[in-house]
Amino acid sequence: MFDTNFDVNFIWLAWFSLAVVFFLIEMFTPTFIVIFFSAGAVLAGCAALLDMSLTFQVVTFFSSSIALLILLRKKMPSMFSQDTVDNEVFTDAALNSKATVTEPITSATAGRIKYQGTFWNAESTEEITSGTIVTILARKESDPNTFIVKKD
Repeated sequence: MFDTNFDVNFIWLAWFSLAVVFFLIEMFTPTFIVIFFSAGAVLAGCAALLDMSLTFQVVTFFSSSIALLILLRKKMPSMFSQDTVDNEVFTDAALNSKATVTEPITSATAGRIKYQGTFWNAESTEEITSGTIVTILARKESDPNTFIVKKD
């Protein structure tokens, strides 16, 4: 009744599913790293749709992911945290907010804080132990995913 001998390439679906998984991971871990693997999976899925070999798809995935990571990693955070839009100045909602230190911070090494349910890198000029409540002073200019904090 139905022809079961059909040769249909569904590997593109696996690549696009992997892209969605990577995208969701990025949404819960704002590191701007996993998103590039999502883009690589989309490109590999496009190669699969064009009936390219599996080897070509895998090479496309890894090479495009690494290339995008190297080329765009430093630019992505600034693209999403612009201080000015249409010549209007916006303040960062995190400034002067309270957070809890989850990994100790020293003047030499960054630690981690929990702010609004998310973990962030944090730096300070003073030593701060885990469990301490801190105030967020600013974002680090070279890495917007890192906060500058002080003890309360």
